[in-house]
Amino acid sequence: MERPEVAEVKARVNIVELVGRYVNLRPAGKSYKGRCPFHPDDTPSLTVSPEKGLWHCFGCGAGGDVIGFLMRIERLSFSEALARLAQEVGVELRGGGPKLELLSACQTVAEFFHHQLLSPTGQAAREYLLSRGLGEESWDRWGLGYAPDSWDALLKGLSRLGLDTLKELGLVVEGERGYYDRFRGRVMFTLRDDQGRPIAFAGRALRVAQPKYLNVPNTPLFTKGTILYGLDLAKQAIRERGRAILVEGYTDVISLHLAGFPEAVGSMGTALTQAQARLLARYTDRVVIAYDRDAAGSAASLRGMLILREAGLRVEVATLPAGEDPDSLARGQGPEAVEEVLSRAKPFHVFFLDSLAERYDLSTLEGKEAALAEARGLWPKVRSLPLRAELARGLGELLSLPEEEVRTAMARRRAAAAGPGGGPELSPEEVVLHFLVEGKLPEEVLPDLEVGAFRPEYRPIVERWLELWRAGKTPTPQALLSELDSDSQRYLARLSLLEVRFSDEARAIHDALVRFLYLPQLERRLAALAGKIRELEAEGDGEELRRLEAEYQQLARRRLALMRRGT
Repeated sequence: MERPEVAEVKARVNIVELVGRYVNLRPAGKSYKGRCPFHPDDTPSLTVSPEKGLWHCFGCGAGGDVIGFLMRIERLSFSEALARLAQEVGVELRGGGPKLELLSACQTVAEFFHHQLLSPTGQAAREYLLSRGLGEESWDRWGLGYAPDSWDALLKGLSRLGLDTLKELGLVVEGERGYYDRFRGRVMFTLRDDQGRPIAFAGRALRVAQPKYLNVPNTPLFTKGTILYGLDLAKQAIRERGRAILVEGYTDVISLHLAGFPEAVGSMGTALTQAQARLLARYTDRVVIAYDRDAAGSAASLRGMLILREAGLRVEVATLPAGEDPDSLARGQGPEAVEEVLSRAKPFHVFFLDSLAERYDLSTLEGKEAALAEARGLWPKVRSLPLRAELARGLGELLSLPEEEVRTAMARRRAAAAGPGGGPELSPEEVVLHFLVEGKLPEEVLPDLEVGAFRPEYRPIVERWLELWRAGKTPTPQALLSELDSDSQRYLARLSLLEVRFSDEARAIHDALVRFLYLPQLERRLAALAGKIRELEAEGDGEELRRLEAEYQQLARRRLALMRRGT
């Protein structure tokens, strides 16, 4: 939950006036537009909404609220930007105390979790860590701990720190019956800055829970997307070995260190940020990405690779065996297997082209068009002329197309994306997301939404929106911002500020839901029924076969009806 004084600062700051100090803004309907200060912007791509208190650049993808803008433009931390704005608008910041006091409190919390790990109540956590190959020697080095499966173990155990401090650190949550511990029944990972000081925590559930991993929200000490897990222990090795190995998860980092690769750090998610890229660039000019296969090929990861390149880093991608992540590879096959995978790492653009060949059937027209469409999505974010040349040449060879035609197709993307009224042509998924965050989806549709149906970069937004809705609250973009990391904030700002204009909004929502939600659900059910029918035909089960055939025909008619409505 966002601190009251943070909400008060945001409410008092005039976002148009703030952004206008750095950008020449002009009115555009209810919003304002100007040239983005964060990338070379030939046309006004930056949109600022005074009504929503949000900004977003439709060119480079940057976006957020007033605090996020000041952080980015002045290169400030969250607490520094908040303090500056609070002073401007006369809001007194309370409850956190000086930064050194918070750092001391955070160290005390880390010691509390570590003590709980070693206590009788931490047996299940110890067994879990040992099962993952993390022996006792790593528990202290990595600040591992345990949050007891109790609503108020931390509140009671560290009451001397005061409720305000625990709230400030994001460790307690306010409910209908008062405050309770954010972390319960979880193995705890201490997140440290590059100086080795505890600044935040993440917890891994020991039993089935949503989410499996849980992080603290943004605090005066910690802003999501600004640190790298393990950097305090890896920075010397990164300098000495001339590279950083970038992995996704906490156990990936620890297992690689134990296997003899102390230059490993974790992004704590596949979506890299510019702050993380700048942090890496302090220590090296070469990064080898070692995500699992699914994560490495995601759209969020590909964008992250470009962010690393823009920070001046050489980016290579190591392709892990199917079904393996760095943790399982290091523990199951040993250092030699890890070294072999790293030695075969490919330059970013080669990896991207190879991944297109893996994921699409390029012997078909449909496969070539799909691969080209994905490349178009990446092209505007590639600012390096030599890299563009390599990509255009490689795409031409891959798709058996003349290189100049590929370049022309890439350049046409911006024009092709323009819809009625000059706004962007949205996919059905983006239409659904836009109306979801604006609170305009029909109430009866919300229980049907599946978080896993959305692209990975949008899932945190949908998941948190639905959590608030199920809790009886009214989700708004402003309420969601403080619960999301910096990349998710950018996506949320974009979705909220899209200029969506439909002559029949209700019909547009219905059509998007049909194409994104209902038709895919029907297709999956029809495919499952077809497989079962084939099995029953072979077995000769007449009665059950007739029942399934009738169900198949009914669903097929339903699919046809939906398609005939213009979807």
